[in-house]
Amino acid sequence: MSDRRDPAEAQLRELLGAWRQEIDEVPVPSLVDPVHAAAVVIEARRARKAKEGGRVHPPPDGARTRPPGDACEEAV
Repeated sequence: MSDRRDPAEAQLRELLGAWRQEIDEVPVPSLVDPVHAAAVVIEARRARKAKEGGRVHPPPDGARTRPPGDACEEAV
């Protein structure tokens, strides 16, 4: 079977393949230690919960949880 591709394309593919092989051979260190990262997130959540202490936060300005006045009178 003959190769009908452009010789420049074949050479480019060969060079890229060799470059990729060299890149794959170089070990890449882990950027994040997953165990340490998980421990930091868990500790941050615990600290936030302890800081909040189970308080109920008021609604934002202008938000109403109940209609003004007596809701029973308006519902009838």
